[in-house]
Amino acid sequence: MVTMKVTEISVSNWRNLSRQKVQPGSQLNIFCGDNAQGKTNLVESVYLCCIGKSPRTDRDKELICWGKDRAYVRVKYNCRYGDGEIAVTLNSGAKKQISVNSVPISKMGELMGYLNCIYFSPDEIRIISESPAERRRFLDVDLCQTDKNYFYSLSRFNKTLAQRNNLLKQAKSPNEVKETVFVWDDQIADEGARIIIKRRAFCEKLKMFAKETHAALTENSEQLELSYVSQIKGEGFSEISQNYRAVLTNNLEKDFALRYTSAGCQRDDVALKINGIDIRTFGSQGQMRTTALSLKLAELKIFKNLIGEYPILILDDVLSELDSERQKRLLSFDSELQILLTSATDVPRELAGDNCRYFEIKDGACSPKNHR
Repeated sequence: MVTMKVTEISVSNWRNLSRQKVQPGSQLNIFCGDNAQGKTNLVESVYLCCIGKSPRTDRDKELICWGKDRAYVRVKYNCRYGDGEIAVTLNSGAKKQISVNSVPISKMGELMGYLNCIYFSPDEIRIISESPAERRRFLDVDLCQTDKNYFYSLSRFNKTLAQRNNLLKQAKSPNEVKETVFVWDDQIADEGARIIIKRRAFCEKLKMFAKETHAALTENSEQLELSYVSQIKGEGFSEISQNYRAVLTNNLEKDFALRYTSAGCQRDDVALKINGIDIRTFGSQGQMRTTALSLKLAELKIFKNLIGEYPILILDDVLSELDSERQKRLLSFDSELQILLTSATDVPRELAGDNCRYFEIKDGACSPKNHR
């Protein structure tokens, strides 16, 4: 069975990387080297071609090599639909250019779903420990990759919400707001209802897979519970949209005083509990790490369930955060899965397996090496 694989990564003036081509193997690929040599930069380029932005910064100019005006990344891949190619050009003084199979795209939504990947780094523990915005981002990244309509709904919602907030900031009185806010409220309620429905459905799948995975990782000593928490209640599009409008109307004076929209799907959250206890408030660092790993492995299963093949799994320096048993479970998840892994230390062959391809990165140059 053909499943998604990156076959070639080409970079030029990308962060500190020299101009080069790298050809990963179909299963586990280990990019090893000291800190600040370019390991993360290389796998980051794959993520860029997946969703059009870096997982580490929103500022494209930070991705261009110091002293250069232009950076280029191209990723070739194959999947169950055949071979593909995504190229991204970053210019210091112009908008980035993206092409899919040599055809330029004009909207970011046109990129979604061609090359899928899941990115896991030590920072991903913030999904558990930090604000609801991190958990919404977690949902949104996956949903945008698996559902282009979701991407467009989210884009329209964010644009309309910004317009409503701008009106709240500039208006001199609540009455002035009331005269025009209904134009934005109708759009926010409809797009927000679509977003809530799709997030709920995704969380139902995530709940099932994450519960199974977490039980296996903890030898059934912990039960992970997950649920989507929304201020907007209701079942079905019409009811949720109607309730959304009512909440916006009822909160108008409050929103005017705050100068922003205080309720809606932009403030929703994902509740996570272990054995009935809120992990964010009472969980240990070890429990948070294990929960983050459970969510990542559950993501893999959801992608396989929704689109029929695994995404690329990018593991950026995560092995040092996991004990040996969890390392083994992660790297032996499924032989169909392609893994791009970075590590500052060598990964033992008994853990990496016989089908591993090993690379060394030094001073921004990546070269294949024999795995000792």
